[in-house]
Amino acid sequence: MKNREVVHMSAAKNGVKKKGTLEKLLTSQRDELRARITGRLDEVYIDREPDDEAALASDSVTTDMTVATLERERRTLEEIESALERVKKGTYGLCAFCGESITTARLEALPWARLCIHCAGRASNSAAAD
Repeated sequence: MKNREVVHMSAAKNGVKKKGTLEKLLTSQRDELRARITGRLDEVYIDREPDDEAALASDSVTTDMTVATLERERRTLEEIESALERVKKGTYGLCAFCGESITTARLEALPWARLCIHCAGRASNSAAAD
């Protein structure tokens, strides 16, 4: 066997291990987010009468912040679940736009990334221009 083939096989095995590790991380983050969302829903639905207008305003601001946090966490949960589907389909780690591999560093930083850094930058610039 040539040295290049050994290095390539070793890199391929490393890639599989990395994806397995990232899959476990995604599953853990999904479970944690589900639990956090359930807990926050309880915060939103607490039914009580405030003592005065200041308490009502404070409760309203707190509820608004909780709802905004819930929405952000719900979107993240959707991204994580989508990433886990890509793992099952064998397309995890491939850019949804150009089809190139997403770098390991990007996946470690944002395990549910759908786009490579280049395409994400273009999408961001395009959205900013709109």
